[in-house]
Amino acid sequence: FNSMGMMLGGGVGREVAAWVTQGAPNVDLFSMDVARFHPDCPRDASWIEDRTHESYAKTYSIVFPHDEPLAGRMVRKSALYETLLEQGCVYQSRQGFERPGWFAPGVDTKCKDYDFYAAYEDKISGLERTVRPKHDEHVYHELIEAECTFGWGKNVDLVEQECLAARTGVAVFDQSYFGKFFLEGPEAMKAADWLCTARMDSSREIGSVAYTALCNERGGVQADLTVAKLAEDKFYMAAGGTTSTHDRRWISGELEKSGFQATLRDASDDYCMLSIQGPYSRTLLSDLVDISLEDESIPFSTCRHAKLAGHDLMILRLTFVGELGFELHVPSQSAVPVYQAIMKAGEDLTASKGVKVANAGYRAIDSMSAEKGYRHWHADLSNAETPLEAGIGFVALAKLKTDTPFLGREALVKQREEGLSRKLVCLTLDVEGRPETPLHGSETMWRDGECVGFVRSTAFGFSSNLQIAYGYVDTPGGKPLKPKQIDEWLAAGKWHIGDKLTQRPSTYRPKCVFDPSNKRVKGDYPPEVLA
Repeated sequence: FNSMGMMLGGGVGREVAAWVTQGAPNVDLFSMDVARFHPDCPRDASWIEDRTHESYAKTYSIVFPHDEPLAGRMVRKSALYETLLEQGCVYQSRQGFERPGWFAPGVDTKCKDYDFYAAYEDKISGLERTVRPKHDEHVYHELIEAECTFGWGKNVDLVEQECLAARTGVAVFDQSYFGKFFLEGPEAMKAADWLCTARMDSSREIGSVAYTALCNERGGVQADLTVAKLAEDKFYMAAGGTTSTHDRRWISGELEKSGFQATLRDASDDYCMLSIQGPYSRTLLSDLVDISLEDESIPFSTCRHAKLAGHDLMILRLTFVGELGFELHVPSQSAVPVYQAIMKAGEDLTASKGVKVANAGYRAIDSMSAEKGYRHWHADLSNAETPLEAGIGFVALAKLKTDTPFLGREALVKQREEGLSRKLVCLTLDVEGRPETPLHGSETMWRDGECVGFVRSTAFGFSSNLQIAYGYVDTPGGKPLKPKQIDEWLAAGKWHIGDKLTQRPSTYRPKCVFDPSNKRVKGDYPPEVLA
């Protein structure tokens, strides 16, 4: 028992008791949950030794927003890892998976083997491994160090250019680190309809895709993901990679409790996921695939099977950046030729029409998704918040208007009748362009001089030119208010964000700050974008 265990023991004990007796803790414990690690990581003795050393060595180091570990890298990689590395991909480590953070073209961005920060040069580690001498040069480390600031990192302009590609041309994202699961069996439809807040019964057409929440008995969001109905007895789930182990555990546990004749098959390593986003995404892909990508053939939130460059894949028309876009779920063995065909078509599109086509990473996704108000589990919502509080009540509305049972229904019905005592809101700083100091999270949120909440997630929107912050605010006295009442109360206040003893004037944003009418998602662009 170290000092951290002594400090946190009482609270953790309380939450573990709630976990055992109620099925889920009352607060978000993901940062302490063993499911934050993919099983491949703790099975690797070298990963454990390296990460344990780095974690202990940096215990009292300043935690910078965009820092990355140097230890325990490359345990999990997509089939595109080497190909993207050649394009200057600066990888981030999430659940042991190397996912693209941003791209620095022409730079050697490979993260080298862990050298223990030269602390044990010429000595033997606990696993009797010869410790690598200190790297004479480590460009990846230098790139990450350049981001270790509470100001603007040196690579922010590269991220902005990736956002520009997505908003004006085409951005290609490798999102292969996502969890990919098949829910199958004679009662798969019943199981999906019980687990998901969105309709999954016979009224949902085969080939449709739904964004949905998975709730616990208290209505808290245990996971949010997309579900594609492939057949009456087969559903395809795509879950954020950081939480995929957590999501798989929750779904598997609830399937066991429910007794439905359905199984969850993990196909995460079997598929890569390429997301092609931007005004010209359909133009780029149309000549490569053997099906039509027009609205009549593949409307938004549907999926189709197709071939691209002779390779079978599944296309989901979805977006997490707010643009016309298509997710390509590709068997891993076909990922490289499919990617190469896409980038060759991108070169031709640039040459013929001057359209910007670029690789892009998760730093760009974070910026653009914040502009659109899209939620991130563990940041904007968790098991401690309901869909109604998180502003995604639409994921359950259709079912709540019926008597269809689903997990968490009773709690959501009660909350809908009584009203909300807290709600996720969006504020933007009253500064045009990049503020001198960006926000990073955990700042205080003030309405009319009273602290009413804390910032949960932040991003700078390069398209809107705004510093964006999301956080939950409490109603006066914690009294539940109906939707109209809480919206009026929020709109009537004068807002600012408290940041390091500074009051930063802010504006309440009832709608997302970029394309609130969702025209771009539908492929409806202003003429100047497609000029």
